[in-house]
Amino acid sequence: MSLLSAVKQKVMKNSRENKLEQFYRRYHGGAVLDVGVSGSSRVESENIFLHSFRQDRSLYTALGIEDLAELSNIYPQSRFVTYDGKLFPFEDGEFEWVFSNAVIEHVGMYSDQLRFLNEMMRVGKNVFFTTPNRWFPVESHTNAFFLHWMPSRIFFKWTAKNAPYWTKDNLNLLDHQLLSSLLSDSTAKRHEIIPNRLFGWIMTYSIFCSSKN
Repeated sequence: MSLLSAVKQKVMKNSRENKLEQFYRRYHGGAVLDVGVSGSSRVESENIFLHSFRQDRSLYTALGIEDLAELSNIYPQSRFVTYDGKLFPFEDGEFEWVFSNAVIEHVGMYSDQLRFLNEMMRVGKNVFFTTPNRWFPVESHTNAFFLHWMPSRIFFKWTAKNAPYWTKDNLNLLDHQLLSSLLSDSTAKRHEIIPNRLFGWIMTYSIFCSSKN
């Protein structure tokens, strides 16, 4: 492993742990939906909320677009649901909390992100989600420096050659202004945007929002 990769892994691990602590300072029990769970149990950095869940496992439900059977076998007390990436297959207000770590930037364009946020608000009384800051110098998915600050056509022309998995269909980064617009356009009654900094730069945002005034 290169020094750069080791530093990145350490930074990302600390970031994930910090966001978990932010959530648990507000969560005081009740059913939780974890949105954007991946199907593999073998990648340490994925599904950290699932693997470190601190309450009774029966309170935890996972939602993802991949086959979650492997995880269901590991955590049989919890519920694992696969869906098509659009409307959540749950009742209104079914969960006390919805948790989603770094997923909203992958669901599509602004209208798709708004639908995603409103679905979280529909099924949960409280929502906690996180997303990278577009204006952080390093883009964490592609490891590009500053290129993601360019117009999207230039950035995705670069990804087509250097990181072809990432396209405008699955990577749309947000900043404070776009987050504020999404939250204002959403059904959230209250919200709080928390900047998480690294060496003074805002690296990620944590967002708390509620369906209650």
